[in-house]
Amino acid sequence: MAMTLRLNTEIERQLDEITGKLGVSKSKFIEAAVVEKLNRDNKSLLAEKVFDKVIDRDKEALERLSDA
Repeated sequence: MAMTLRLNTEIERQLDEITGKLGVSKSKFIEAAVVEKLNRDNKSLLAEKVFDKVIDRDKEALERLSDA
């Protein structure tokens, strides 16, 4: 899927600099950054779901501990 990405001049300058140093295209660099962000966010969402499940499951025990 093709898309247009508008960046401010400072971000575009930094992107030009880093992709030049790494020897990769802007497209490949941005694609890798998006994949990394998606993976990180998916892990965070999973951790939140697990945390919520544990809190719900152990609610009574946690309340007893807080009262002790």
